[in-house]
Amino acid sequence: MSDPFCRNRITAGFTLFEVLIALAVFMLAVTGIAIAIDTALQATLDIRQRSLSRSLLESRLAYCLADPPVGQKRVIEASKNHGVRIEEVMEPYAAKNAQGIAVNGLKKLTITAKTGTQTDSASVLLYRP
Repeated sequence: MSDPFCRNRITAGFTLFEVLIALAVFMLAVTGIAIAIDTALQATLDIRQRSLSRSLLESRLAYCLADPPVGQKRVIEASKNHGVRIEEVMEPYAAKNAQGIAVNGLKKLTITAKTGTQTDSASVLLYRP
């Protein structure tokens, strides 16, 4: 007769070691996906901030063509402007025509938009006699 306690054991499930290895592989995959999502979110936020900065820069350029800052620096703080600091400066610009004669009344308008670590700027020459 055979003893019921000494029967051969049939393995129908997973061992603890196999489960731990499967969990480790799963954790590596999830970590990789989490890093990829975080990188994509950071890139999206950076592009959004840059797009906002450029949009405000173009808007201020159009505004300054109608109402330029005269002889001074005009600043719009970031707290009042969606997190973008705008500086507008109008200064004289020395230029000569083809005959070498100085052209009076030229001004250089420079607008700078600063957001965090990036800075965008635009310049245009205005004739204001």
